[in-house]
Amino acid sequence: MALLKVWRTIRQHGFRNALRKVITVGPAYLGGIWDWKFRRCQCCERSTIFIAQRNGSAESRSCLFCSANERYELLAVEIRTRYGNRLREMDVLELDSHSPLRALLSSARSYTRSFYEDGCAMQQRHGAVCEDITALSFRDNVFDLIVSSEVFEHVPRLDKAMRETARVLRPGGSHLFTVPPRMRTKKRAEIVEGKVRHLESPEYHLDPLSPAGILAFWDIGPDLPVVIPCSELNLRIVRGPVGDAGRLVWIAERTA
Repeated sequence: MALLKVWRTIRQHGFRNALRKVITVGPAYLGGIWDWKFRRCQCCERSTIFIAQRNGSAESRSCLFCSANERYELLAVEIRTRYGNRLREMDVLELDSHSPLRALLSSARSYTRSFYEDGCAMQQRHGAVCEDITALSFRDNVFDLIVSSEVFEHVPRLDKAMRETARVLRPGGSHLFTVPPRMRTKKRAEIVEGKVRHLESPEYHLDPLSPAGILAFWDIGPDLPVVIPCSELNLRIVRGPVGDAGRLVWIAERTA
């Protein structure tokens, strides 16, 4: 199974990135073998081993089959609970080109996957299209569901992302998302005349598409609906807190 996971990483991210990942994180996972758990994955619904890094968090503990960690399992449970068989009648956009939720969401009537890189507008890769959440290329009122995990905190113009979410969702449609839980919402950095201006100490998160990591522009807390209001979206927490980090699932629901 471990070899299957390595092969999947090679196919998704290329041999060089896969080798770098094995060299970087392999020893940490072997060192954490006593914390590996055998249980049913709530994302792919298989009995599996959840491998863990030495002294790692729930974020680093992942299913050996589908690579889902705690936040993806939370999203999978919320999707199945909220939509069930209705998912087959829905048009879905996922802001993730290699998500563990792919098997679940591909049962939808239509399932569009996207990724984002600077300067790659409208390019396609492995069946996914490059899209900017602040300037989506889709028509108005075209999706019933959008799903994203750890995206919004990296968007400089969070207000524009919310407006685009509302624009492409049909009335009654929803954007289910996770972000790293924080006590309150605040801007960590901004773009001024094309350059990043830091308002807090720079914080970079792991990103398979960027070995250097990706800058967090926001901390997002329970006060998000007040700090970034959007009249066309009902923003609220629908699942959690779960685990040591207090993981949450949010919903941005298009008002009818």
